[in-house]
Amino acid sequence: MAISNHERVGRALNLLRDGLYPFVEREMKAVHGDRWLIPASASLPDSYVKSKNVEDVLREDVSALLIVIWEHWNPIFKQTLGQSERTLVSELRTTRNDWAHTSTFTFDDAYRA
Repeated sequence: MAISNHERVGRALNLLRDGLYPFVEREMKAVHGDRWLIPASASLPDSYVKSKNVEDVLREDVSALLIVIWEHWNPIFKQTLGQSERTLVSELRTTRNDWAHTSTFTFDDAYRA
């Protein structure tokens, strides 16, 4: 049975999450040391961390990682990423939100994601 475009996007977001976590951790630790989870947590909505610890949230939810990158762009991520990557972070946040709210994805949408 063929997978849907929604499932393709979900799989891509999971791969992004798995690859992005070590990068976010490394860049945040470079500035904040072992206390990096404190500023990461502060940038997340309360609903993300009210029932889980922040490290678990970041390991499990690509949305949380993208929020941390977005909110800490100037002091941390701008040092290693450019404006094109910031644009991609914004687009990926939109894609993830569309996916989470079960939007329909065309083939072109899924390919872009």
